[in-house]
Amino acid sequence: MRRREFLKATTAATAAAVTAPYTRPARAESRNETLLTLSESGPNNLDIMGVGTNRPGYEASWNTHDRLVTFGAKKDANGVDHYDYTKLEPELAEAWDLRDMSVTFTVRRGATFHDGTPVTAHDVKWSFDRAVTVGGFPTFQMKAGSLEKPEQFVVVDDRTFRIDFLRKDKLSMPDVAVPVPVIINSGLASNRARRSTPTSTVGMPP
Repeated sequence: MRRREFLKATTAATAAAVTAPYTRPARAESRNETLLTLSESGPNNLDIMGVGTNRPGYEASWNTHDRLVTFGAKKDANGVDHYDYTKLEPELAEAWDLRDMSVTFTVRRGATFHDGTPVTAHDVKWSFDRAVTVGGFPTFQMKAGSLEKPEQFVVVDDRTFRIDFLRKDKLSMPDVAVPVPVIINSGLASNRARRSTPTSTVGMPP
């Protein structure tokens, strides 16, 4: 499977996993289009915010979805790269303005999801709102950096997203770069949710 096709399939699967406990694996048409991944076990979920998502699931999400920012890299004594948790680098955010009690991010111009849909600040807020309310480890991780309430996340305009801090916390900015707050295509995920919600027939004619 070509990488772009894999990314499209993974995005759709992630959106489906938001509302379903399982996903179907993508199928390759020929050996030349096969993406081979090696792991001690496969991902049990492509939704990084899903309940019980295992480490391979996090690895898959890390490689197929962006956050606003990511950690920089540094080499150890043997020349091996490691994440540098003291250094933040842009991913979906092309710039940010950090102040005492807030940080404002500018979404990268021209950024799109794998289906071509533009990434907007509305998608960013939807994703952060979900991270702090879904429960389990994702919400626990976000709370570690005092990111706790949807009211903290503000859409200024289509390309501008602001986080208002509840308190001064040195872990708030690093928490934006951890694997949890991936930016999800909110339109696609919301459509999946609506299609999977049973429609009540109470009061309807037979």
